[in-house]
Amino acid sequence: MQENTLYLPIKQVYFDQIVAGTKKEEYREIKEGITANRYLLKDSKGKYVLNPEVTEAGKEYFIDDYNNGYFPFVPKSYKYLSLAVGYAKERDTALVEVDGFHFIPNLIRANLYAFWQIAFHIGRVVEVHRK
Repeated sequence: MQENTLYLPIKQVYFDQIVAGTKKEEYREIKEGITANRYLLKDSKGKYVLNPEVTEAGKEYFIDDYNNGYFPFVPKSYKYLSLAVGYAKERDTALVEVDGFHFIPNLIRANLYAFWQIAFHIGRVVEVHRK
């Protein structure tokens, strides 16, 4: 697997759309714990790195903070997504380039809290392996 690669299990229908070039983004919910650790950059103390462009110095932020529609943390820099259909040993796989990302707030509550998703922008399909 390439360096700077994020492994993502995916449903067959979305895999086929990505390989065909019709699906240009892949979404993942950011939740406290394992998923946040996969997607967000941490400092040497194990804290998520704040995005200084959308946060205030000295203020504490949380994964579910709405922050006026700006996700307060910095994502890890992935160059590739390694996609695999389901969890079977024999399955379709692909390696695709990441052309960027953006964050999407969902289920906003009182303009204070949100469930956030990261949308990876899909670039070139580097390789495909069919089962």
